[in-house]
Amino acid sequence: MNIPGYENKTFGETLIEAAEQVVGHLENKRKLRVDTVAIEPIPNYTPGMIKALRENIHLPQSLFGAVIGVSKKTVEAWEAGTRKPGGSAQRLFAEIDHNPNYLNKILQIHSTQP
Repeated sequence: MNIPGYENKTFGETLIEAAEQVVGHLENKRKLRVDTVAIEPIPNYTPGMIKALRENIHLPQSLFGAVIGVSKKTVEAWEAGTRKPGGSAQRLFAEIDHNPNYLNKILQIHSTQP
């Protein structure tokens, strides 16, 4: 698990420890640790921003759609402003925008010699 303080424990060990902490808290024997997580707001990519992002990574609409799991028609609609991408697509746009190499994990370009 990638939870601070639990790196070397199995899921079962972590679950048992958490249950023991809850019981201790209910019996007023211990205070629970409270962790807070800050989540960045979902970005709002406009049609022009989506098109600029796609063009910046040099992909046609069909390939861009295939890479992110939507059809070419969906990409066309986003870029035309007739449909708005959902939150998960918006977060993916932000990841691609901040790290264009992110797509290298998905895109595997193979050249063939004539």
